[in-house]
Amino acid sequence: MPLDIAQITTLVGDLGQDAYVVVKPYLPTLAREGKECFDNFIIHVLKNDWPAVNSLMYEKMTAEERRSLEDAVYKRAVDATKAKLRRKELANELWLKMAMALLTKLV
Repeated sequence: MPLDIAQITTLVGDLGQDAYVVVKPYLPTLAREGKECFDNFIIHVLKNDWPAVNSLMYEKMTAEERRSLEDAVYKRAVDATKAKLRRKELANELWLKMAMALLTKLV
């Protein structure tokens, strides 16, 4: 049974979008492998045991699915790094503005 990614995206809405991004690379494998694989996947996800999730799923994934997973992990790491850098830049900018405001009031 092929997955309808547009329907899944609609179903999860904004609230589930973050979780959906994380599990999306595993969906084709889960659909193909059946209930036992899905149940084990859910058990490990609920325990937040991602090494177990990866070891369970990686051997069942095709080369293309593995590549998609690796690309998704890399993209999330880059996005997280950019977000951290942006927060740091905003914090520095805020401190600078506060310092300048204090200086102008003191002078």
